[in-house]
Amino acid sequence: MSTSNTLLAAATGTAHATGNQTATEVGTGTLAGPGVAVGFAAAVAFADNSGPGGHHTDAATDGFVSGGYITMSHTDQWSFNSPFGPTPVSLDTSITVMSTHGGGGDSLSGLMGPSLHGLF
Repeated sequence: MSTSNTLLAAATGTAHATGNQTATEVGTGTLAGPGVAVGFAAAVAFADNSGPGGHHTDAATDGFVSGGYITMSHTDQWSFNSPFGPTPVSLDTSITVMSTHGGGGDSLSGLMGPSLHGLF
């Protein structure tokens, strides 16, 4: 098996929250086809704490792609903490997007050709 035309995408995410009321959600997805590999990950963590104990949130995403001629990746993290007021809250989010293309074959090779057979 030759790996010279192999494209790979992998994505991971994690979310943790501690406090009185918590919510976490993580989603990942990958797509690989002829000449392209794409990955996406999102994580959200929320906590509120109206009691005497503290609250904490943490959301993280990561991923990698390889094998193409052009590779792109971007991770964005956002955090909001309000320890004041009747209900202190904490919110963390993280998003990662990555892609690579080229080198794994032509993704349009089966759709384009010199023949007009079947059109008329």
